[in-house]
Amino acid sequence: MKRLSMMLIAVTLSLLFVFTTAGAQERAGWPKGVTIGAAPLGGTYFVWAGGFAKLLNDKLSLPANVESTGGPVHNTQLLQVKKLDFGMVTSGPVYEGFVGDPDGWSKGKKHPDIRVIFPMYTTYFQMYSLSKTGIKSIMDLNGKSVGVGPVGGTPATYWPKILATAGIKPKRIVNASSSDLNSQLKDGMLDANGQSVGLPWVTVTEIETTHDVNVYGVSDKDADNFIKQFPYFSKQSIPKGTYKSNKDREIETLTVWNFMTVHKDTPDDFVYEVIKKTFENVDILIATHKSAQEVKPENILYSPIVLHPGAVKYYKDKGIKIPDKMIPK
Repeated sequence: MKRLSMMLIAVTLSLLFVFTTAGAQERAGWPKGVTIGAAPLGGTYFVWAGGFAKLLNDKLSLPANVESTGGPVHNTQLLQVKKLDFGMVTSGPVYEGFVGDPDGWSKGKKHPDIRVIFPMYTTYFQMYSLSKTGIKSIMDLNGKSVGVGPVGGTPATYWPKILATAGIKPKRIVNASSSDLNSQLKDGMLDANGQSVGLPWVTVTEIETTHDVNVYGVSDKDADNFIKQFPYFSKQSIPKGTYKSNKDREIETLTVWNFMTVHKDTPDDFVYEVIKKTFENVDILIATHKSAQEVKPENILYSPIVLHPGAVKYYKDKGIKIPDKMIPK
């Protein structure tokens, strides 16, 4: 009996060694901790990144730090030089950086090592003003002071272009975080505050508790003219009831997709597991921000650039046909 017990212990230890070794080999090259590039406080990105960090920690035992950045442009730049592990981006900025669009923010400089891994949500271009100003649309912004978020973010990159395409000439364009711009607007230093975020924009829902505001977007006509120049944009309406100011009407505006990205050198098996755990536990993201309801495998087809090889394998395993243009060479 004693000899049998010793044999069972030896077998158990052997199996434990095998499983431990297998686990170590599976995680070879995986990061011990990661940094997620988000955006400044007050925006959807920072809130969303907190949910993603919790998911990584709870489901992969991976410590994750959320870094406040300027937004998609900065995240693209930082990810290219491996100063981030994950970067949250919108279609426009990441496409311009990836191809080195000479007319875009990168001024022809390519950022070829960025890879998309999963879709996040649709960004809606939104703007609001205090009702007492009488401003009800972007057509009322000629000669006005307009906040558009921090330099390097999607709104700061595209709101000035949207206004210019519509023939609108503000008196002043102001760059700062959403919370700072909101304070300036309440103090009368700004006429309008614009962003591009998921629904609902928490800054609007908060200011509506103490002030009467008008929320507006981009009309169908102006959106169509803009899309002719920037085809990776689309248009959609903010559903009625999203805010107090649009309880009985939808708000026409421009939209663009958001994606989570990594550097091309990130281990394939690590990326595969991150995507797998994300889709399996999307409820964690939805609890953080309901825009995560759009985190669905089929929405990966909206990606404007190539996917990471680990992502390609995951979506193919799920039966999603990935276009050749999204497969890295």
